[in-house]
Amino acid sequence: MYKPGLKSSISLALLFMLCQTWITACDLGDAGTDGEQTTTTAAGSSDSGDIEGRLGAEIKVGVAVVTVRALESTFQPAMPEQRLSEATPSAPAAGESFYQAYVRVENTGVTPLRIDPADFACAVGEAVVGIEPTRSGPLARSLLKNTSIDLLLTFEGPAGFQPILLYSPAWYDGVIRVSPQPETTTTTTT
Repeated sequence: MYKPGLKSSISLALLFMLCQTWITACDLGDAGTDGEQTTTTAAGSSDSGDIEGRLGAEIKVGVAVVTVRALESTFQPAMPEQRLSEATPSAPAAGESFYQAYVRVENTGVTPLRIDPADFACAVGEAVVGIEPTRSGPLARSLLKNTSIDLLLTFEGPAGFQPILLYSPAWYDGVIRVSPQPETTTTTTT
């Protein structure tokens, strides 16, 4: 017995199942066929392990590009437009100094990356110090594809040392380490 509309109902049901399958496949993103997450990296980038970077050079870290533009000690640190803490900044204690880093992090991948200033630390002499929230910013945020954030990070630690910036984000298995270039002098004799 032929029922009018049966053919269109079956076609509609098949179309619905096809759409559901397509949506589910899109939601999997980069998941492999066995359900495990897979990542791909550009040539020269890294998925894990400690990385030694140079001041001013782009450091490829998975799908992110990290550039430390400045890292130095300072008597009077600059203040970011948006600070992590609205508390009144204090002066350094006797024998301590401020160290500042200007860092840009760019996301080149599809998956958003969470960039948190609290993931940064500074090795100063024998001490490793966290950020000074009243003089660092902006607040943590997620970066979408092809977006970047500029961070002003301030650390307070023992005076008279060469700072080494340490970055250990949650999305990367390793530590990125950047130290200032030692000053070189060239002597020419004639």
